[in-house]
Amino acid sequence: MLTEHLPEALYTLLDGTELEKKQHDAFVLQSVTKEGRPHAAMISAGEILAVSSTNLRLALWKNTTTVNSLRHSGQALFIAWHGGAAYYVTLECEALPPLKEAKYERERFSCRVITVKEDRAKYADLTSGPVIRLHEPDGVLKRWSETLEELKR
Repeated sequence: MLTEHLPEALYTLLDGTELEKKQHDAFVLQSVTKEGRPHAAMISAGEILAVSSTNLRLALWKNTTTVNSLRHSGQALFIAWHGGAAYYVTLECEALPPLKEAKYERERFSCRVITVKEDRAKYADLTSGPVIRLHEPDGVLKRWSETLEELKR
């Protein structure tokens, strides 16, 4: 199924709430380098925020290949696994201005959803995607919560 907006289940996964329940979810953000090569980066529930069903915001570590690629092309593919399906979300991203009072040095991007492909098999359920275990959950969840609050601005 191909749409131009996030389905409700994916929107809820990325809405910035209940981070404790989402602390084990990991996603992939693919971009294209200046050299035209694909680049994949893992991101967490504390680095992406669905502000609507057609707009996502990203908070990425500075000076990374992903940030440089997004600044160059503005194109990305976000991949998530949830509720028995894989989701491939094509994005058009633009940098947001830095927050002077930001607690963590992150590059922020606003990304418009271009297409969403929901991929389900008729004969099987996808039971998981990448799963992570945080070394220091309390500190990380606090940072994620603060980072997502900054993405709302």
